[in-house]
Amino acid sequence: MEAYLRNKLQVEIMDALKQCIKGLTNPDEPAYIAALVNQLPSHLEAILNHTFPTLNFKVGGCFLHQKPIVEFCEKRMLGYKKDPEIGDLLIVYKKIRGTEVTYNALLLQAKKLNGNTDSIYHHKIGYNDKHQLFLYTHWPKFIYRKANNLNGRKRSVIPKAITAGAQYLLIDRNAVCTPFWCAMPNDILVASKCLASQLVDFIEFQTGRTFVKCVPRDSWSQMIWDLLEISFQSVFNKSQYGYVKASRASDGISDFLDLSKRLILSDNNDDVGIPILCFQSEEKEGNDELK
Repeated sequence: MEAYLRNKLQVEIMDALKQCIKGLTNPDEPAYIAALVNQLPSHLEAILNHTFPTLNFKVGGCFLHQKPIVEFCEKRMLGYKKDPEIGDLLIVYKKIRGTEVTYNALLLQAKKLNGNTDSIYHHKIGYNDKHQLFLYTHWPKFIYRKANNLNGRKRSVIPKAITAGAQYLLIDRNAVCTPFWCAMPNDILVASKCLASQLVDFIEFQTGRTFVKCVPRDSWSQMIWDLLEISFQSVFNKSQYGYVKASRASDGISDFLDLSKRLILSDNNDDVGIPILCFQSEEKEGNDELK
C-alpha cells in the first residue's frame, strides 16, 4: 500500500475509533471493548470499501461479557493461584482471492491505564496480572474453564514464546491522537503502534498470526476456532421477549466465517465467549489485479 494511502486510511480509522467511544463517561475495559465491537464495524466497512474500490469488505462484531478462562495444567508448580482470561478481544480476518482463502488472527488483552501513574510507553504489569502475562509469553499447557462445551479440554499452543498473534491493548483516554495502543507482552508494556495502524497492518498480514481452517489443525489454529465457535454458540434465550437462540453476532458475520452451518446450538449454553471484531474481503468480479 502506498504511503499516502496508508496514512489517509490510518487517520480515518483513528477518527472512527474516537467516534465509537464518544459519550462514554468513566468507562471500564468491557465498556471500551463493547464500543469497539458494536460501533466500529459499520464505520470500518464504509472506510475500507471506499479506500479499496476493487474489494468488497464486510466487517462485523460480537460482544460477550463472560469470557472463558484457562487453567494451567501445572499451575501449582508454576506458582499461579489465579486462572487467566484467554483475552478481551479477538480480531479475525478472512481474505478471499478467487479460490484461495487465507485467515489472520490477533488476540488482545485490554489494560486501561491510570492517567496519573501510567503511560502508554511505561506500564508495569502488576503482581496480580502476572498469570495473564505468563500465558502470552510462555503458552503453558492449559485446560478450558467456564467455557461451556469446551470445559476440560486441553490445549498446548506452540511455540511456547511471544508472537505477534497475542498482544496487549493499552487504553489511555489522555493519550495524544488516540486512546488505543498495542504493545507486545512484557513485564513493562511499551506501546509500539496505535490500534488504527495495527488494523491496517493486520489486513495486510504484517501483524497478527495466520490460522487455517483445514483439519487437522495446528495448535494456534485450533484455539482460534475454539474461540470463534464458542462465541457464536452463545445465545440468549428470552422467549418472553421473542428471542429464542438469537445470535449475538451482528451483520451475519457467522455466515461469512462459515460457522452458522456447522454449529449446533445448545439450550445449556451460558453467555460465554470472547468479543470478536471480524473482517472479510473479497475481490470484486472483473478485477484482475489488486492494489
